[in-house]
Amino acid sequence: MNSYINSKLSRREFLKITAVGSAGLAMSQFLSGCAPKKSEKVKMNVLVPAAPDPAPPGVAKFAEDAFATWQAEHNVEVVYEAPPWPQLHDKMATSFASGKYTYDVMYNCGWVPEFADYLYDFVDKLPADLISDLPTSSFSTVTWKGKKLGVVFTLSLLTLFYNKEHLESIGVKEPPKTWDELKGVAKELTGGGRYGWVLNYGAPEGIGGVASYWMVYLQQVGGKVYDENGNPAFNNEAGVDALQFMMDLMPYTDPGSISYVGINDATNVFASGQASMMMNWPFMYTAASDPSTSKVVGKFGTAILPAGSAGSASIDGTDAYTIAKLSPNQDLATKLIEFYLDKDIQKRQVLDTGWLPIRMSVLNDPEVQEKAPNAAVVLEQAKYPYDSFVTPDYNAVTTAIGVEIQKALSGAQTAAETIQNAFDQVTEIIKKRQ
Repeated sequence: MNSYINSKLSRREFLKITAVGSAGLAMSQFLSGCAPKKSEKVKMNVLVPAAPDPAPPGVAKFAEDAFATWQAEHNVEVVYEAPPWPQLHDKMATSFASGKYTYDVMYNCGWVPEFADYLYDFVDKLPADLISDLPTSSFSTVTWKGKKLGVVFTLSLLTLFYNKEHLESIGVKEPPKTWDELKGVAKELTGGGRYGWVLNYGAPEGIGGVASYWMVYLQQVGGKVYDENGNPAFNNEAGVDALQFMMDLMPYTDPGSISYVGINDATNVFASGQASMMMNWPFMYTAASDPSTSKVVGKFGTAILPAGSAGSASIDGTDAYTIAKLSPNQDLATKLIEFYLDKDIQKRQVLDTGWLPIRMSVLNDPEVQEKAPNAAVVLEQAKYPYDSFVTPDYNAVTTAIGVEIQKALSGAQTAAETIQNAFDQVTEIIKKRQ
């Protein structure tokens, strides 16, 4: 804060005073009346999800002393708004629609393209050694029209979770590595009230909805949702084959999967020992290892997802930090995100909350890999494609695709009919945007 902000004198008038030799006493009196005042703390407003969803220090319980020190050193008070995860999107949409400053830093999950016009392009201002320590592919879901508008802070890729005891009971020593192996093992493990596979197909839309699971299989057979011009490109053999595989697994899939809306529902079935395999996110490793809620503690493992004809592939949870264009504190907001991505903070994030770091050096840390054995698996999965195909109309697109897929998984229509119907609807959605 300027020491002379309360003075009615301009800088030029002040300099004139100093030129007058007889003004020494007056000058001392002037200066004593304008002694520097302690600057007020800058308040920064941060919108993040409530724990146990991926939350920063101050919301989730980790690195709290370091967070307090950072605030003191930067003379900042970070004010969190941390609603349940489902409320985040609409809170941001309402804020941006108002045209007024509300938040400095915001958590985003696949919504960066939708909100791109309201976000500040800050990534290039981060230290080079930090950027080089992040997976290059992690920027795909936070980049729109050539601008990197956020930084992913947790490497959250779907991998295979499997019950080791169940596989050993049928003489299988390693997790399935191909589609054929997966289907064969799932078939053998189904029976007596137990199923070979479980997942949550009850929600059509979004990351972790049934459409996004189909996108995993689509990439595993070399397909993409869009071509290089941004037009739908899945009405082909790859699109049909990906869905047909999901349908082929249904006889060995827990029937409740059709109604399970969230990943927690499916995880509970896996953790109870009633299902042998599933796709799951890294943070669920901690939940499945909790003896108070899980019957498979020490009995399950993780592996990269079984390969289709084009190899393994996954999707990214797209958990990222972004900065609002209307933020009056953009430099401090950038420094706050840099703090969230500090190596020590990232390490505490995984050790204390189970959410994996995004920094490669921390993922390779022996202590991290001992506490989170799935870290090495997720690192291996990251070598393969994991595009989540986010767009400004991602919610509408995944709803259209997901509703059709739900019909197919329920036996109401063929894979080819489903893909054609979904393709027609997505084509109209994209036309409206373009």
